[in-house]
Amino acid sequence: VSPAAPAREPVLRGDETTERFAAATAALRLDDTQRDAVTAVLGQPRAGLYLHGPVGRGKSMLAELYLATFDPDTSLRLHLNELFRRLQAELIREWKAPAIVLRRLLGPVRALLVDEFHVHDVADAVYLSALLEVVAEDRIVLIATSNYAPHDLMPDPKLHERFLPAIERITAELGVIAVGSGPDHRALGDDGRATFVSGRWTITPGIPASPTPGVPASALQIDGIPLHPLEMADGRIAFDFAGICDAAVGVRQYQGIADRFETVEVRGVPDLAVVRREPLMRFATLVDVLYDHDVRLVVTSAAPFERLTDAEAPPVDSDRVISRLRALRG
Repeated sequence: VSPAAPAREPVLRGDETTERFAAATAALRLDDTQRDAVTAVLGQPRAGLYLHGPVGRGKSMLAELYLATFDPDTSLRLHLNELFRRLQAELIREWKAPAIVLRRLLGPVRALLVDEFHVHDVADAVYLSALLEVVAEDRIVLIATSNYAPHDLMPDPKLHERFLPAIERITAELGVIAVGSGPDHRALGDDGRATFVSGRWTITPGIPASPTPGVPASALQIDGIPLHPLEMADGRIAFDFAGICDAAVGVRQYQGIADRFETVEVRGVPDLAVVRREPLMRFATLVDVLYDHDVRLVVTSAAPFERLTDAEAPPVDSDRVISRLRALRG
């Protein structure tokens, strides 16, 4: 068991927080179920929030508005993938209990927004359980968004029982609020990701199912893993599908690309319905990372992106990926 940090005063939601959130949301054009969620936020007594619901329903927007009601000098927003990347990098450098490393990473943070909560494997469960422990013991306001209701967070029945204590902590300590069904605001292009949605998905018939990698322009190393882009200049980087999704790369490399470049081009994307499971998962992760960093994505493919759902083993959360790709121009 990791030692708790020194006791700190809790950050409580007061009248000023409520008034700021009410004013910020009153200026928005919200649909009925979004407005219901706002009313629920204003009426719940807890400082922390867990907003869940279908893709494209404005959960991140509402969460960011809520985070903005707290002191910006001690507030932090992270996508779950980014949080895991930072945590794993520290654990590789020096093995410590995840809770100890999280406290070091969060430092003075008093209000934390974590986007896209999910628990798909044992590592996810360990890290999120540690996060819930830290925010509870250190009295940090946690604001989480997810496509999953708390009791659906660990869909694998073999592992679900092990995550029940964490689920119970979420439901006991956070205000759990559903953002119900309605229009997909990502597809309508009004989700605030102005650069990502300026990208394109262009269908070019004749791309083979397993495209041959082109001749790389030069090597690029991110966290010790070499990448081989086809082109790299002026804030733009281009890969072929095989080079960026068949290769043994992962979220840390995609995060590094998003940090360095304004536009990412992926050429020669085959019909996603016939792509193997691992490259398909990497492609979905790449889309998630570029979307979260608001990096322009330009794709040339043999088929529409909706074919992703026809694959033999579609990625987990494929609905979210499709929703994000719908925001691209045709």
